[in-house]
Amino acid sequence: MEKLILIRIKSGTVNGLLGKYYVWQGEAPPEDFSTLELITSRVDPQINFTWWDSPAPGVPAGYFAIEWTGLLRVDVSGMYRIYVVTDDGSRVWLDDELIIDAWFDQSPTAHHSKPLELDTGFYRIRYRFYNRHPFAVARLGWLKPDHTDEIISSDNLVVKGGDNVVVRGLPDGYRVEFWSGGKIAEGKVKGGRAVLDFSAQPKPLDGYFKVLDGEGRLVTETPVVRNVWGGDEFEVARGGE
Repeated sequence: MEKLILIRIKSGTVNGLLGKYYVWQGEAPPEDFSTLELITSRVDPQINFTWWDSPAPGVPAGYFAIEWTGLLRVDVSGMYRIYVVTDDGSRVWLDDELIIDAWFDQSPTAHHSKPLELDTGFYRIRYRFYNRHPFAVARLGWLKPDHTDEIISSDNLVVKGGDNVVVRGLPDGYRVEFWSGGKIAEGKVKGGRAVLDFSAQPKPLDGYFKVLDGEGRLVTETPVVRNVWGGDEFEVARGGE
């Protein structure tokens, strides 16, 4: 069996959280963000803002709302507290559990979660924020197991760079599969590249690739590759027989 090596030439992980900036109106804080007018979106490396004026091009200084989404990467297992400093309202979810609920008008105030026992790995995070009048504060931090507290670094916030994993350098007609506790995705090589659909994967996966020829025969199976996610690109190199 030929030995093929897959070299990651582009990482799909982008540091930061995807921020969607909206406008809202009315007396009550916004609840259903799907009804709001989306003005702009961008990846914010970290959430550590004090705004005296507009938070982003085209967004007014008052009556705006933001939803940040992505992954929180934990490098050291232990007990954490997530916290915000907010003016006005903030809500934070971790893996769909509401851990901070401070959804009301207020001057800059700190709110923290209950103690959270977190293992190393990735957790889905969602942070919703709204502001009523000009001047706003939004900060997202954590108290770490060593009892230091800090604004969460961009190194620990991740969004994916795309929906597909691309493998280049194989003959047309070959098939590439990715396995992680079962077959996750596959793609047939066309024009020297196989495209594997990872749009349904909410977190990076550890797994391995199988390469099969046009007759369905196994050509090679890679060692485990860590943190494969949409936006990754791999190049095939031959390592001998």
